[in-house]
Amino acid sequence: MKPHPVLGPAAMVPRNSPHSAPADAPLSDRATRQWIRTLRDLIVLVIAWLLVVPAPIAKAEVTQEQLLEARAEMNARAAELDTQLDELEEILLVQTGYETRIAQLQDQISARDREIALSALAAREQVRAMYVNAGSAGSLQSAGFEETTEFGTKNAYLGIVVNSNTDAANRLSFLRQDLSLLQDQLKGLVAQQEDLADQASVLSDEMLEALSSADAEYQALYSQWREEEAERERQRRLAAQREADAAAAASAATAAPTATTNVGGNPFVDPTGRTCPVAGANTFRDSWLEPRDYRGGLHHGTDMIAAAGTPEVAIETGNVWSMGYHWAGGNGLYIKGDSGDIYYYAHMQGYAPGIAVGTRVTVGQVVGYVGSTGVASVPHLHVGYQPGGGPLVNPYPLLVELCR
Repeated sequence: MKPHPVLGPAAMVPRNSPHSAPADAPLSDRATRQWIRTLRDLIVLVIAWLLVVPAPIAKAEVTQEQLLEARAEMNARAAELDTQLDELEEILLVQTGYETRIAQLQDQISARDREIALSALAAREQVRAMYVNAGSAGSLQSAGFEETTEFGTKNAYLGIVVNSNTDAANRLSFLRQDLSLLQDQLKGLVAQQEDLADQASVLSDEMLEALSSADAEYQALYSQWREEEAERERQRRLAAQREADAAAAASAATAAPTATTNVGGNPFVDPTGRTCPVAGANTFRDSWLEPRDYRGGLHHGTDMIAAAGTPEVAIETGNVWSMGYHWAGGNGLYIKGDSGDIYYYAHMQGYAPGIAVGTRVTVGQVVGYVGSTGVASVPHLHVGYQPGGGPLVNPYPLLVELCR
């Protein structure tokens, strides 16, 4: 029996196979065919993957009902902090009293230091003058005859020095004792003030953490709603423009576009055309005319505590009347509403892009962000309110109506 011939790779492919290549085919042609087969297999795999993996689902639009529910839940969680806010304000008020007393003690201590220094200097000058004039009739006239004859002029001089400086020595002793007592009081008050500061810091951190947590879900929905509302507003403007163009073409008359605002569907605008100035979780209390430590002032507004960076929006449609930095209020601005009312925002972290003096703002438009610039212990928005542009009045009732 003849042995079977050993078949090589080429011999194993049938000659009538479409994948076969002539033995004398160039190497480049075979490589090209192999590359085409590989590409074909890859396309088949991609098509199969697309059939298996579902297409991404478009994000559903945020409805006003969802936004209202999220805001109601956020406000309910923020309202739970009212008791803590009262506690924090009480701590801060006591701390303010301590700071005032500490400042007074420091002034008294400085005054005692000056008195001691001046009394010691006066005593030294008196001693020096008496020494220079020792033995003269004027300096020894108060000494008795026996003192000047039996003990001599020197002893008489020393007696005069002792007698004349008794009052000065007693006063120096009193001043030093009083200084020591004042320093002890100061040390005790500083320790108590530091303890209060620690309590306030812990409490404010807890409150801000709770506000941030309550705010997170709402802000995500609110941001999406703002983007969607901006797109809806764009579509409204385009539709209004198309209607105006069509009317102009039909009647050959110029028709003004329908006036719209960027918050036409804002569910948080009340019937008077106003909305809450803090677009996020916040808590506040009635602190109208409470004492403030700086320059003996009183509080002419309401402080809305919120996490730093929370958006601040225009209470009503109007114009940015004034803005700038104040040593107490920090970054701030005034909005003069179309109603004639004026609103003051203080302690702002910063302003929204495009906000400047004279800028036209619509109700609910972001104008800045909650901060703690100026004299502020925690991030908050200080709101001042001048109805009709007149004197400042308590904004607390208005904010309760708009924000709770």
